[in-house]
Amino acid sequence: MPAGAPPATAVSAPVVSSAVATTVRSATADDVAPLGAVLGRAFADDPIWRWIYPQPDRSRRLRRMFRALLAVSLARGATVLTDEARAGAAIWQRSDDRDLGLVGNARMGAAMVVSRARLRRGQTVIREIERRHPRHPLHWYLSVLGTDPAHQGTGVGSALVRHVLDDPANAGEAAYLETATEANVPFYRRFGFEVVGELDVPGGGPHLWLMWREPPGPA
Repeated sequence: MPAGAPPATAVSAPVVSSAVATTVRSATADDVAPLGAVLGRAFADDPIWRWIYPQPDRSRRLRRMFRALLAVSLARGATVLTDEARAGAAIWQRSDDRDLGLVGNARMGAAMVVSRARLRRGQTVIREIERRHPRHPLHWYLSVLGTDPAHQGTGVGSALVRHVLDDPANAGEAAYLETATEANVPFYRRFGFEVVGELDVPGGGPHLWLMWREPPGPA
């Protein structure tokens, strides 16, 4: 998965949801292992990852892969966010700075080989996502958002989304994401995203919804 973006501010004020007040902060190297486990559990039933990792112990395999992705994303300067309880994680990128780089790509490839991913399927997903990714205007890209299943519905995911979208420094900027879970579409619509396209990954892969958020107008 591509990554790279300027780091966000270290800590925000609490973002209040209907369930809890969540303090979002920038992730560090110390968060990589626990957040890798969180994302492994969060994406165990995701259609993309079920296709790339059809094994029943998918969560364990994903843990290794996400540890590598988090480490590479941090090294590349991506905006990697979590909360104080490490209940969720998000990777935000600038649309013009999503390349993992030579070392990052090598590290991700090694992690996927060791975790026994279906590499051709993974390459197909990345190719199709890149083919449809809008080039203009420049925008924020939510490449990863996951909440530990035990904490879903508590407002953690919403806080990780709003941290970037509601930052005054990002006023006037659009945002983009993909999701392979139809139930996520209304969740993202709450933040102003709308479906602008769909795709079926060739070779029997998952169906994806492509979502774009125009920057809000002046208050």
